[in-house]
This record gives sequence, C-alpha cells and structure tokens, in this order.
Amino acid sequence: MSLAKWKEREREQRRNDIIDAARKLLADRDFNEVSMNEIAREVGLGKGTLYLYFKNKESLYFAIVLRGIRIWVAMIKEEVKKGNSGFEKFELYINANREFSNKYPDYFRLLYSPTAIKKQFDMDKMTGSEEFQEVRKSFKEIMFIGIDLIQKGIDDGDIRPGVDPTEAIILLSLIYNGKANMGDWAKELLESKGIDEQRFSMDMGDLFIHMLLKDSK
Repeated sequence: MSLAKWKEREREQRRNDIIDAARKLLADRDFNEVSMNEIAREVGLGKGTLYLYFKNKESLYFAIVLRGIRIWVAMIKEEVKKGNSGFEKFELYINANREFSNKYPDYFRLLYSPTAIKKQFDMDKMTGSEEFQEVRKSFKEIMFIGIDLIQKGIDDGDIRPGVDPTEAIILLSLIYNGKANMGDWAKELLESKGIDEQRFSMDMGDLFIHMLLKDSK
C-alpha cells in the first residue's frame, strides 16, 4: 500500500471514530447538550483536530444522520424487492421502516430530532452542510419510494382511489416523527396497557395500512 493510500485510510478511520463517538454521546441527549470538547475527549483527540474533519458541530451531526439514513434506504430497497403487487411492496416498505426504527433507535431518533429541536441549530451552518443536503436528498428518496408504491397499489385496485399518495406518505412521516419524539407520559400509558415499543410500532404500521385499503379488502 502506498503512503498516500495509507494516510487516506487512516484519515477515513479517524473520521469514522469521530462519528461513532458523537453518535454515542447524542444517542440519548439533545444536540445542544453535547459539546465539541466532549466529543474530542470521547475520541481521544484535541478539539482543533475535530475541525480538520468537520467544519462545525452541525456538519458532524448530519454526518451521523447521513450514515443512518443510508442504512434505512438500503433496508427499504432490499425489502420491497420481495413483493409483487404495489400493495405487497408497500406492506414491506412499512415493515422495513419498522425494522429500521427497532434495530437502530438512535439513528431513528437523530433523523427525526431536527424537526423537534431545530431552534438549537445555527440554521445557516446546517443548510450549508454537504451532509445536510445529502440527508435531505436521501429522505426524499425514501418518501418517493413510498409514494410510487401507494400509486401502484391504487392502480392495481388494492388501495382506495381517493387516497393521495403524497399526502399519505407525509402523514406517515409525521407519525414516525411523533413516535421518535413521544413524551414519557405516552410511553407510560402504553406500558400500563402492556404495550411495548415493538408492538406499538407493529400496530401503528398495521393501522396505517388499513387506512389505505378499499372496503372490500
């Protein structure tokens, strides 16, 4: 291996180490509760070194989110291949969303946190981040996959023709947003009824699917 390639690999590994450390610290805390100093200490680097890899905390945050959403996109694409009709594929789309939220709860929370804590961000820094733009692009890709599958379900005659695919997918996104930012009172109420997070996710997806079905289904 050439020296240049070795240095590039070392740089990429260090960048991943920084992302891993930041992800660990942000898993259960809000953006403004974690400082670059704390991230630097966690990864064993000087604060100045972090800025050689990420120009600000916003860029680092969205580098974490970008890693998560790429996993999400890949899971959806792999899962929907298993279906035949538009409705079957949309059921699998819902399943992939549920699997992602259950398997990667930290990524799921971080993906939806910006809508709830956007006032904590420097918006100029956030929207200027290449990572942020990539996250927006990938999130739209997820939504357009869902829109296309609902439309195919309508064309196949399985989903009610009065359903607007775009409105339906936006509603689904808002439901996921609410789940990611669910208050303790809601969690306690579910627990009091013996409903754990996995069951709630499954019931939530089933309820949404039944909202779309024709009466004959």
